[in-house]
Amino acid sequence: MSFFEIPKGIHKKLNFFRSGFFWQGDNHRKKYRLTKWGLLCLPKDQGGLGILNLEAQNTCLLSKWLYKLINEDGIWQQLLRKKYLKNKTIGEVFWKPGDSHFWSGLMKVKDQFMDLSTFQVHNGLQIRFWEDKWLENFTLKEQYPSLFNIARKKHSSVAHVLSTNPLNISFRRALVGDKLIKWNDLVARVAFVQLDGHHDKAIWSLTKYGYFTVKSLYNFLVNQSALPLNKNLWKLKLPLKIKIFVWFLMKDVILTKDNLKKRNWNGDDGCCFLTRRRQSNIYFSTPPSNVTNLVGTWFEQVDPNMRPLLCVGASAIIWSIWLCRNDCVFDRKRLNSYLQRYILDKVLESTSKEEWQKSFEVGMPLVRDGGFRGVRKEWLAVV
Repeated sequence: MSFFEIPKGIHKKLNFFRSGFFWQGDNHRKKYRLTKWGLLCLPKDQGGLGILNLEAQNTCLLSKWLYKLINEDGIWQQLLRKKYLKNKTIGEVFWKPGDSHFWSGLMKVKDQFMDLSTFQVHNGLQIRFWEDKWLENFTLKEQYPSLFNIARKKHSSVAHVLSTNPLNISFRRALVGDKLIKWNDLVARVAFVQLDGHHDKAIWSLTKYGYFTVKSLYNFLVNQSALPLNKNLWKLKLPLKIKIFVWFLMKDVILTKDNLKKRNWNGDDGCCFLTRRRQSNIYFSTPPSNVTNLVGTWFEQVDPNMRPLLCVGASAIIWSIWLCRNDCVFDRKRLNSYLQRYILDKVLESTSKEEWQKSFEVGMPLVRDGGFRGVRKEWLAVV
């Protein structure tokens, strides 16, 4: 993957096996895919699980070879330049039948790489005068479109143009009026450029110091709007499986009975906790229907430094309720008067003893206005 371009069909096959392993493990029994694979491959701070996007990673690794080809001078660089570039710039060459698979991959990522790079001029042999970014952060094609449109040789290198005085550029018609003014401006700017005997350098625009990194390009390719709530979730000190469970819960894809109904499941859609005969055993006559109803608005009053600890406790309780629900559904365990103790035991199993000791030690000042009693009542109503 770091050396050759992977065909789309191979990417699709690899993702099929990766998806199967993620949802099923090494068990060959078919299981539900709870959400799209593309969503799982988004970075964690953008609402995904941070699973590697192989297609984007393949592009990044090939781009690194292109960066080394331009900026470094080794044996393999010399071989490629003599075989494929000859006297042309990297921007002028394209894939043609008979080229190696490695070179074909470089040509596929070339245009995007050039768009994200600026060039530092030395000998000018590898920089296109009009189409590469070497004079400020825009190409001369973009800065002087009227001149570019009437230029005869649009792919000339900087070295070729600066080889004579006046500039080695010819136009299809005479320059008059506004075009002449723009041409004089261009000549004045180019007059300060001095060529030397070193290789031209590519400056990577996505990093602070101009050096190419796979990470910077990968983040650019998969970038979407960051979601603070998702970012905070992965900072919690919780087991990974509980973090993933909470993530599924936030996406509303947990296989609860209502979601199973959407998948054409036929079965009893009644709650395993609440029946007509047992409803009086619940602390509230109307159970919480969502997280907001459960915690109310008091969470906004909590000291920001204490919120992560509170989220750890809430996550452990939610996870414990889920385990209890699974025991009722799959193991046919009956709910009885020991339900509160059962879930509390599950909570203690889900979180380290030290974390819970710390949470009880700092429990009282969690809310600035001394409202911890109301918080505890709501939590105990769940457990």
